[in-house]
Amino acid sequence: MRFTRIELQNWKSFVRADVELARRTFIIGPNASGKSNFLDAFRFLRDLALPGGGLAEAVRLRGGVKCVRSVHARRPSDVQVKVHAEADDGSAWVYELAFTRNGRQEDVPVVVREVVRCLSSDESGEEGTLLLNRPDGEDSIDPDRLTQTAIEQTSANKDFRQLAEFFRTVRYLHLVPQVVREGAAKPEAVVGEDSMGRDLLDRVRQTQPRTRDARLKRIQRVLEVAVPHFRSLELVEDTKGRPHLRVRFSHWRAPGAFQDESQFSDGTLRLIGLLWSLQEKSGPLLLEEPELSLHNGLLTRLAPFIHRAQKAANNRQVILSTHSEHLLRDPGIGADEILFVEPQTEGSTITMASRVEVIRKMMIDGKLTAAEAVLPRTRGAQLEMFDEVTP
Repeated sequence: MRFTRIELQNWKSFVRADVELARRTFIIGPNASGKSNFLDAFRFLRDLALPGGGLAEAVRLRGGVKCVRSVHARRPSDVQVKVHAEADDGSAWVYELAFTRNGRQEDVPVVVREVVRCLSSDESGEEGTLLLNRPDGEDSIDPDRLTQTAIEQTSANKDFRQLAEFFRTVRYLHLVPQVVREGAAKPEAVVGEDSMGRDLLDRVRQTQPRTRDARLKRIQRVLEVAVPHFRSLELVEDTKGRPHLRVRFSHWRAPGAFQDESQFSDGTLRLIGLLWSLQEKSGPLLLEEPELSLHNGLLTRLAPFIHRAQKAANNRQVILSTHSEHLLRDPGIGADEILFVEPQTEGSTITMASRVEVIRKMMIDGKLTAAEAVLPRTRGAQLEMFDEVTP
């Protein structure tokens, strides 16, 4: 399954947003414009459905309703996330959740509206079958039920559990090399897998050995090109049973020199984490600025590599934010794969690049790349700030 469209209302940076999503989507915009907040809407859906998550926990992790609701929100002031998803069998799903703050207990979010629709491959029309429409009669009898969503409850999501299971497969990666090197424990405030990569080595170890070795071999082939003197990559365990990635470099001695992740460069660690995640056969992968610490020569080849990796991993959807001119130089990136975020007086807007006439003409008619047609539109205002500031 993949997300095909998302609609937001009063969600963090966005008073309103409604965009379609491609199988591979690039989010481009100035600093602090809302790219991370847009990605977080998908993480929020994941946190709703994960064991240990749910509405109260997902909102708490984000600072409460007051931090989730856009500061520019007016009436109606409910926070709304609505997504459309499509499965390979042609069935389509719509999930809509609107919530607000409990009037009696400010920190407790309550459901204002929760709707699930399903359209099977042999159904006609756009509405599909209505599977859930809350509040319902039971909610009227027991209003405390509205502190939980149906998507998080196995007793309530039987008719749309496929959708709940899909939400759980969303993975977000913003690997921080230092926490991987330290092998630090995952913070208690995190639901599910750790986005900073603390669990990367455990994920590698827990993968079936044949699959693990095949993935590491593919990563090894990339590193042989990208990292000087690199020769081999393998998973090993130390005397305490902790997993480590061990690399062999060519050396004046025949056996070579060995290093583990504690000695890898930031770029090497981030590249390994990225390459491993792209090979996992899971749900949508959210990537935040994957260009960090990577050489520009690699970045010019990253977009087509993602495309090839998607085909090898069941067409896994990849949604990423980026500022990288080199990554966006790839002529294979289409205008319908780009979402352009712009800060406005009251909140940010997000638009598919193919819907912006001047960008569409430059990319389709003028055959310019996203780096030439879209990226310059994100720089102007921020660059001018430096012209007026004295260090």
